[in-house]
Amino acid sequence: MQYIATWLCADEKGEESVFPQTGKVSSGQSHQNIYWRCLVLFYATSKRFNKNEKHLLFTNINHLPVLDGKSVARMLADLDVEVIFTDFKYKTPKGYFGMFQNQFYEFSILEYIATHYTDDDSLFMIVDSDCIFLRPAHDLFAEAIKKDGFLSFEDDCTEDLVIHGLSRKMMRDLYEDLLGYEINEVPGYHLGEFFLASLKNVRTIFNSFLMLWPELLRRYEVGSPKFNEEAQTLSFIYYKNGFQASPKRTLMKRIWTNPVFYRNVDPADVSLVLWHLPSEKTYGLADLYRVLIKRSPDYGLSLSNRQYRELVQKSLCIPYLPLVKRLMYFLVSYYRALIKRLSVKMLKPAYQ
Repeated sequence: MQYIATWLCADEKGEESVFPQTGKVSSGQSHQNIYWRCLVLFYATSKRFNKNEKHLLFTNINHLPVLDGKSVARMLADLDVEVIFTDFKYKTPKGYFGMFQNQFYEFSILEYIATHYTDDDSLFMIVDSDCIFLRPAHDLFAEAIKKDGFLSFEDDCTEDLVIHGLSRKMMRDLYEDLLGYEINEVPGYHLGEFFLASLKNVRTIFNSFLMLWPELLRRYEVGSPKFNEEAQTLSFIYYKNGFQASPKRTLMKRIWTNPVFYRNVDPADVSLVLWHLPSEKTYGLADLYRVLIKRSPDYGLSLSNRQYRELVQKSLCIPYLPLVKRLMYFLVSYYRALIKRLSVKMLKPAYQ
């Protein structure tokens, strides 16, 4: 069996962390609704192409919300998604790292899979909710099968670029410390938004995490370098177990679309299987949600694949960004930056 999954782990009040792309309090419903919209849209795009795969949603929320007048539970049932409730077991202590602390929820997901499924050859794809399918997932699963039940991709970042507190060179130093031997190459940094492995490999990866987890907590307590998020942690586990990233660039991509900060869109992106669109949660993905989920009685499934792809490319401005949309990005981005700056200034004590 082949499974396609995403997840939503809600921060509780008092345990908030920073999510720069929403600009909202992470425990608030308005923040969480952004992710609910993304995940419903994700399943609608997957169901179009992946009718034989089983769809799963992992969440720590026991009562699914009503979203824009529609029951999320009803929409997920319409799309034949199995909802799996599992606690956020591997929480980092307060102050461990300020951003995206719920990313370690992925290890609660891996624990559930490792302990509740039995077919070692089953394949589990877990991706972030701000992804959409452009084509069937067959090529992703086929590549994983060719690679002995594992598929991952690396970030193209340089060796010195610091991402979430660590550069690749800094990660090498940490690897050496943890493994107890010298590493000659600079290790890669795997994309955390994409996970694909057989049940057999899920168990290997999760068991490696169980051995690593107490050490990460110890390092935090003594102020030593540590992995701050799940992608860094998984990259180490992959390296330790000899799992290598695929060099293919024709299957999935993290696509940055905002011209104010960084835009890496390429005409070849229209041929990819899966797009990850982290800066489009409140832009193009929100537009696409309104068309396919709010206004369409069948989640857009009656559209032909050609019509669907044309709609997606137009909504997300991939590969071409019209001038009007470019101006919109600049206006909204600078407005948000101004509001954030004013908010910080108002929070400062008068004597500072």
